Amino acid sequence: MSKREQTRQKILTSAWQLFEQQGYQETSTRQIARHAGVADGTVFSHFETKLAILREGMVNQLAALSHQALPLPSQDPIELGMQFAKAYYSYYFANINLSKALLKEVIWDMDYYQSFNQALFDQAELPESVQSKIPLILDCYFMTLIKHLSKPAPNVEMALNELRTKYQQLIDYR
Repeated sequence: MSKREQTRQKILTSAWQLFEQQGYQETSTRQIARHAGVADGTVFSHFETKLAILREGMVNQLAALSHQALPLPSQDPIELGMQFAKAYYSYYFANINLSKALLKEVIWDMDYYQSFNQALFDQAELPESVQSKIPLILDCYFMTLIKHLSKPAPNVEMALNELRTKYQQLIDYR
């Protein structure tokens, strides 16, 4: 890993620690720079904005979860969706403040969703009948996530049960 890559990783790691400790909104890029042991401007030579740091950090976390969620990829669309949802929802609900901050910032960002969708399903070879339903499956996924994250005490199992029902209705609908 080059020195530049090491610095970028140090900034990302420091930012993620501060986001978890203090919250995304409460953490400044100056604090991130101090925590990482770099100059203030160095943060911006690696990341355009604080939101870019949050996005990359979340993508890294979710990528790690993807590998855990798919030890044996399923060809069944409901089971595939549920494997991802269980791993991701558990992470999102365990990190509510970060999750809410990310979703608040990216809720209308179609590029983010496209990259998320691509990363999510690149690992599985899905039949055409399933691929055609991926946009709807992901809509169900995000709407259920947002609904449950906005509750005072989100519950992973309740969210997963609701999502499974929506997935089943979607797959059964022809």
